[in-house]
Amino acid sequence: ITDTAVETRTPEQRKEALATAVASSVRQGWGVQSQTDYQAVLVKGSKPNHVLHLILTLVTFGLWAIVWVALAFIGGEKHRVIQVDEYGNVNVQG
Repeated sequence: ITDTAVETRTPEQRKEALATAVASSVRQGWGVQSQTDYQAVLVKGSKPNHVLHLILTLVTFGLWAIVWVALAFIGGEKHRVIQVDEYGNVNVQG
């Protein structure tokens, strides 16, 4: 039986792992909303302009409301959280 010890990573290695994961997500169109040493929150998309959709709904006598509701549910911002633990494992949520 072999005993495998899991080594923790240095702060620099953890930061480098996070930087690599963030750079990969940015190339996929994500933007960095906030970042600490070992965690980053990324965002993609934007919130619907509700004032514009209200005006379009009124101008089209309610027909645009279908599009507005659809955008409110399937559109908008999407968030992703990337964390690096003390062992250097990169965890992506979202």
